[in-house]
Amino acid sequence: MLKKLAIGLLALALVAPFLSMVGIGLLMNPAATWACTVPGGGLQVGEVPDELAVETRDGESFTLNKKQLTHAATIIETGSGVEGVNRDGLQIALMAALTESTLRQLSNTSVYPESADYPNDGDGSDNDSLGLFQMRPQAGWGSVPELMAPEYQARAFFGGPDGPNHPSPRGLLDIPGWQDMGKGEAAQAVEVSAFPDRYENYSPVAVTILDTLLGTTGTNVETDPGVVPAVAGAAESSRVVFPLPEGTWTATDPYGPRTHPITGEQSFHTGSDFAAPDGTPILAAADGTVTVAEYTDAWGGKVVIEHQVGGEQVATGYIHSWADGIHVEAGDRVRAGQHIADVGSSGQSTGPHLHLEVYVGGTGGEHTDPAAWLNAHDAADLPEAETGPPAGDCDPDSNGPGGEPDPAPAGDPDELVDDPTSNGQITRRTLHLYQQTIAAFPETTWSCYSPRPGTVSEHPLGRACDIAFGNAIGQMPTPAQIEAGWEVTNWMKDHAETLGVDYLIWQDKIWSLARDDEGWRDYTRGTDITTRHQDHLHVTLADSGGGA
Repeated sequence: MLKKLAIGLLALALVAPFLSMVGIGLLMNPAATWACTVPGGGLQVGEVPDELAVETRDGESFTLNKKQLTHAATIIETGSGVEGVNRDGLQIALMAALTESTLRQLSNTSVYPESADYPNDGDGSDNDSLGLFQMRPQAGWGSVPELMAPEYQARAFFGGPDGPNHPSPRGLLDIPGWQDMGKGEAAQAVEVSAFPDRYENYSPVAVTILDTLLGTTGTNVETDPGVVPAVAGAAESSRVVFPLPEGTWTATDPYGPRTHPITGEQSFHTGSDFAAPDGTPILAAADGTVTVAEYTDAWGGKVVIEHQVGGEQVATGYIHSWADGIHVEAGDRVRAGQHIADVGSSGQSTGPHLHLEVYVGGTGGEHTDPAAWLNAHDAADLPEAETGPPAGDCDPDSNGPGGEPDPAPAGDPDELVDDPTSNGQITRRTLHLYQQTIAAFPETTWSCYSPRPGTVSEHPLGRACDIAFGNAIGQMPTPAQIEAGWEVTNWMKDHAETLGVDYLIWQDKIWSLARDDEGWRDYTRGTDITTRHQDHLHVTLADSGGGA
C-alpha cells in the first residue's frame, strides 16, 4: 500500500522590511486593499513510492527504498511547518541526511546500547552519532530518546527560534546568510563535518526526491512496478488552495474596472493581483492538467491549468513569471499546492506579483472574480468585486486625478530661473511643470537642479526633476505611494505637450513624447532601486531636441 502523508503550510523566509517592500512594487487600489494570510497554501507531500532510482553528481546510481523515502517525507513535512524554511532549505536538509546516513535512522550501540531499543534502520559507529543527521548527544543536539525520533532530528537540523536547541547547536535557520551560501556549504555549516565537500554530491538526489514527493516536473521516477509516478491519474480535485505560500503575499489590485497602472486608460482588470517577492513559488490552486505554459511579450510568463472542481470545468491562469520561472509544460498533470512557477514582473507589470485569473468553463472560458472563486472553495477570505465585467460604457478619455494644467506663460521656456528645490537654476519650462504639479499633487517632494559632475544628466542643465511620493530616495515606496506615483506619472504623460515633458522614467518603465506610439517601454539601464527609478519618478523637460 502507498502511504499518503499530509503536510502543513510552507512558510517562506520573511525578508527584511526593505526587501519586502521591493517585493511589493505593485499598483495598489486604495479603495479595495487588503493584506492577510490564509490557510491552504504550501507544499503537499504526495504518495511515497516503494522505491526510487537516483544518481549522485559523481554518477553513482542507487535505489532508495520506501523506508528511506518515508524519512525524506518526514524531513519535508517537518521543514514545511517551520517558518523561514523554503524549498532550498528542504533540499539542503535532504542533502545532509543523504550524506550522513543515506536517509537511515541509525542507532549506535557501541556508545549507547539503549539506542537499539528505539525504531531504527541499522547500527552506526561514527563517534557517538545517532539518527538521520548523525547528531551527537555529547555535542548538545539532544538526548538518546530525542535523537532516535526522525521528526526531532529534522526539527533540530532546521533550528531557528522555535527549534529544540536554539541558539546552540545551530540549525540551518541559525546560520547567518544561509540563503546566500551554496547548498553544500549551508549543510556543512550545520553539520560541521570533517569532510565538508561531500554534501554537494547528493544535490541531484535531493532534487529528485523533492520532485517525486512534491509532484514537480522533471522527475526521474521510473514507471517500473512499485514505483509511483510523481502525478497520479486524473480525478476531480478534492480541494482548492491559495496559489501563494502563507505569509508571502499582499493583495493589491482586485478584479474589476480600474485605471490601467501603465497606460493610464480606463480598463477592466480580468484578474486579481497579489504582490510577493520576486521568485516566490506559485502554487497550483487545484489538481488539474496544464493547458498553457508559455512566455509572450504581452503577458510575460503564463501558465493555465484546467480543473474539475465541484463537478464543474474551470481553469486558473498564473501570469507575469519570468521566462525561467515556469516549471511546468502543457500536458503536465499537477496537484493542488504544487510549485508550478515563480513570481516575476514580466510583460505589462509594475513590480513582482502574481496576476491570477479564473475562467468558467475551462481554458478560453469567461473570466470571473478570482477572489470570489477562492472564497467559495474555502481557500481564502478576500473582499470580492462588487461589479461584473464591463458593459462597454467605460470612458477612456475621462479625466483622472490632477485636472487640466495651465498653459505655459509667455517668454523663453529655456531661460534659466531660480530653482525652488535647490540653490541652482532651472528652465522656465521646468518651473512651470513644478508649479502645476505641486498645485495638483501637493504631497509630492521634488529635487531638480543638481551639479552631478562626471555624469551625463539633464539635472545640471535645469531640465530634469526627481519626484518622490512620501518615501525618501533610496527607500522603496509603499504600494499606496506607488499608486500615487502612477497617478502623477500618467497625469504628466497625458499633458506632456502642455507641460513640455520630453520623457518619464518610473518603476522600470520609460515613456517619451517622441516615441509615444510605442507606449511604455521596459527601462533596463538601472542596477539598483534608485537607478531603476523604483524610488522616484524622473522627468526630463524638452529643449530644442530630445527624445528617449
